[in-house]
Amino acid sequence: MGTHFVKKLLTLVSWIVASGTFAVTAPADIYRDALSKRLDFIFRDSSLKKTQVGVEVYSLSRQESLYSLNASRPLAPASAIKLLTAYVALRRLGQDFTFKTEALATGSISGGVLRGDLCLRGGGDPSLVTERLQMLVAELMRSDVREVTGNICVDDSAFDEIRIDPKRIPTDTDRPYNAPVGALSFNYNTTTVYFRPAESAGGKARVFVEPDTGFVELVNQTKTGARGSKYTLTASRVQADGHDKLVVRGSMPLGMAEQRSYFNITDPARYAGFALRSFLEARGVKVRGREIRNTNVPPSARLLATLESFPLREIVVLMNKFSNNFIADTLVKTLSRELRGAPGNMKSGLEVLREEANQIGMNTAGFNVVSGSGLTRENKVSPAQFTKLLNASYLEFDVLPELLSSLPIAGKDGTLKRRMKGSAAYGRLRGKTGSIDGVSALVGLVQSRGGELLAFSVLMNDQSKSPGAMRPWQNYFGQALADFNRKTPLSETPPATPAVLNEPTDGEEQNVVPQG
Repeated sequence: MGTHFVKKLLTLVSWIVASGTFAVTAPADIYRDALSKRLDFIFRDSSLKKTQVGVEVYSLSRQESLYSLNASRPLAPASAIKLLTAYVALRRLGQDFTFKTEALATGSISGGVLRGDLCLRGGGDPSLVTERLQMLVAELMRSDVREVTGNICVDDSAFDEIRIDPKRIPTDTDRPYNAPVGALSFNYNTTTVYFRPAESAGGKARVFVEPDTGFVELVNQTKTGARGSKYTLTASRVQADGHDKLVVRGSMPLGMAEQRSYFNITDPARYAGFALRSFLEARGVKVRGREIRNTNVPPSARLLATLESFPLREIVVLMNKFSNNFIADTLVKTLSRELRGAPGNMKSGLEVLREEANQIGMNTAGFNVVSGSGLTRENKVSPAQFTKLLNASYLEFDVLPELLSSLPIAGKDGTLKRRMKGSAAYGRLRGKTGSIDGVSALVGLVQSRGGELLAFSVLMNDQSKSPGAMRPWQNYFGQALADFNRKTPLSETPPATPAVLNEPTDGEEQNVVPQG
């Protein structure tokens, strides 16, 4: 009878603890079990029956696993693989690594006249934007160059000639996330186009290409419709003879607010060359030759000006906050050039990524990386492999601060700007998103209410779901981790299902860095 009474008493105590009737402080493993139940509740939802889900939560503070669901299953991570690219670049190149872009003369300079060609040689700088190229022009002006009798020549021989990674999934070729990669690039190899209606119905819509350097030829076949009419503008970028052509058709209604679109360009080096010539002429420098020639700078050329890039730690921020594929692929080729010799190429750069993955124990069963940007379904990484990467970063002080600062902050910036607002994860969770058709991922770190630093990875693959349709479970998960507290009585544990506010559309992660 005593045994029966004890069983009933234990049952009653269990019910009281579970229901939160009293604030009972429990051992740490009970809190971990409570977290596991909450995460099971999230990911065992009937709506995810056909979704391949892999999850791992690892306490960096205590060096122990807290939760695992299919953690060894290799899945496509999409852009979350940029975490590996960033880690390896910071570790092997160093946070202070910079790229150099040089202006050189192939002839003599006398009386402000360069009798020869003016050459622009790229060193792979992915942060060369309008303002920074103008800084190089300003330095040239201080060299007293006021006239160039020859042409502008461009040299991008630091990288190989493969502009588009063949492993990228087939996609819209003129979209900014599919920008080509070159050792001499400008404005992330994209251009911005603005559209405004005419002042009266019937007139052509006004179309502006920024920056307007002459590389993009505009063909405006638009009209302005009556107020309240349909917006039917379409624009497509095609390659022409030595430049690009943008053809704009359709109609936009009178009084409509300005619209904006981004396009990539086809020839990075020539695009930079057109920009250099345009900026020189804006400063009063005459360039007599009208060709933009792609050629290797001769050894006899005289160095006139050098522009040093932002340090790598800042470039990694631009890559991860906005999930920029162009920067990621540039870093892979840079690893190749710096560690294996020029020209930088994707193949040997990826070998460096795999070597580092081996060293940190990430390159285990199922691991496969064929792209450093993630615009592919061929990459395969498990959640447990990602937490190994995060733990390796945590244990390496030279890398962790820079990697952590590069990640989007929940509810505040980057690709997480509109997610997890109004939740405990707001401002305390930092993660790298991944998003292509049928793939959604979130990998990063969060500081829990109890002060623990937790590494996490959630990979979700489902061809029947859009990336946006899979994000709510990740948001619930993020709040659950932020709520975790081994010091709080169970009665104070927040509810299992948090509110998800301001869910982004599928198009939020566009891999676009704002132009200078």
